[in-house]
Amino acid sequence: MPTTSGLSFYQTDATTSQAITYGFDVLSAGDITVISVASTGAQVVLTLDTDYTLDIDTKTVTCTASSWTNLPNHPDIYPTSDIRIYRTTSILPSIDFKSGAVLSESDLDTAYKQGLFAAQEMAEDAALTGAGVQAVTENMLETGAVTADKIGANAVTESRILNGAVTNAKIANDAVNAAKIQNGTVGSDELAANCVTTAKIGANQVTTTQIVNSAVTQAKVEKASKGNMEALTGSSAQSQGIVTPDVLRYSQFAPRCYGSVAYVSGSATVSPGSYNVNSSTASQPTASGSRKIVFAINMANTNYVVVGSVGDIGGGAGDNGAISVKEKNVGYFIVETGEPDDADRFIDFVVFGSNLLA
Repeated sequence: MPTTSGLSFYQTDATTSQAITYGFDVLSAGDITVISVASTGAQVVLTLDTDYTLDIDTKTVTCTASSWTNLPNHPDIYPTSDIRIYRTTSILPSIDFKSGAVLSESDLDTAYKQGLFAAQEMAEDAALTGAGVQAVTENMLETGAVTADKIGANAVTESRILNGAVTNAKIANDAVNAAKIQNGTVGSDELAANCVTTAKIGANQVTTTQIVNSAVTQAKVEKASKGNMEALTGSSAQSQGIVTPDVLRYSQFAPRCYGSVAYVSGSATVSPGSYNVNSSTASQPTASGSRKIVFAINMANTNYVVVGSVGDIGGGAGDNGAISVKEKNVGYFIVETGEPDDADRFIDFVVFGSNLLA
């Protein structure tokens, strides 16, 4: 729409400009209202000092952006929209004449203009209400007149709420849900003491870095059952036990090798229950009197201890005799006893030490 004007309004399609000069008079700055009017007739009321500034001496309104179409709070102002500046004069008495008081020209002018301006605004429908009653401006409202029942549902938008006005008391219980909390804003100071309960911690979320040094005391370690301690096969639907042979064999109290070898001339058979022995047969370095036991897994060094004895299941002479270690190597050891060979005789041995090579 091209520029139109009257005694109480000024409307222009110059939305790409910044300053607009209107030509009518006003009694006060509060009587001026600025709106945008879309081609559909939809109106948007603009805010003084936010969207525009006002100079009633030069009768100029100036957009706070580079143009009216660039106002950040009003993307619904289009190049096809109009900007309308109009006056709405208060209908409340501005001058109270007292009996015997001196009548000044200024008071008479103000009282006259108030009635004249109000009549002009009604006649020209300055506020585009489509009716005889014009828009109610701030000056027309008594203090406290806008009560809760006068405000329509969903009428208070973000721009109507003063910064800092929504205090804790204004927020209903359980009103702030997860979607209303900005990402990364809940820090340690925002968490109440003892609010992170077990139910709030997700499965497998506590890693090594979350555990304070020395925090896992003996009381925190659950006792393992027999099933926990035993090593399972690791096949489908099974998992490895807590204490596996690999764990046990590195314990300082666990033997690194043990077994029983026959002490029969010409035979050096090792019992099937032996541990960490290279084969089921131990070598016989001499015709009799000694045996060489080869490790399945080498020892870390020769600083190991061999404990052994001679037994005789037949109850013959020399039962439970002692043995001596003739040679120690990381891969084997040789033991010897002074007892004669016998079909019922055997040597028991246990080795303590380390076979951790790294």
